[in-house]
Amino acid sequence: MKKTLVLCLSVLLVLFAACAEGGRGSGTKTAGQEDTMDITLTIGTQTFTATLAGNEAAQAFAARFPLTLDMSELNGNEYYGYLAGALPTASTNPRKISAGDIKLYGSDCVVIFYKSFATSYRYTTLGTVSDSSVLQAALTASGGIVTFALAQEER
Repeated sequence: MKKTLVLCLSVLLVLFAACAEGGRGSGTKTAGQEDTMDITLTIGTQTFTATLAGNEAAQAFAARFPLTLDMSELNGNEYYGYLAGALPTASTNPRKISAGDIKLYGSDCVVIFYKSFATSYRYTTLGTVSDSSVLQAALTASGGIVTFALAQEER
């Protein structure tokens, strides 16, 4: 009985350790998944922190940093700008856009949303701005000029 109990506890300990290691960013990834990364968006005189999604499109986007886009306002809820070339896509219909979302429309159009709303369009998720409360004002004041950079490039 004592040997069985020790064996069961040992197995549980090994399973617990394996689960805990997987939850700490051990580098184990499923196909198509990458680690997320922090970036900055400089819009006029303000700097915003954002987190890029852990997908192929976001990784390809970050590979172009630092990147400055001249973005245009559309629909009273977003700014968009075109890239020089296509990014990989995995578009889905999110049904709801949240203020601060950074999405890819098609394969070469980056969109920063400053208002939340329901949508029927398909996008590839690139990331999310941490604090979007003054995003609209900053985008408007800068004329839509946005510089994307890796967080450590700003230091």
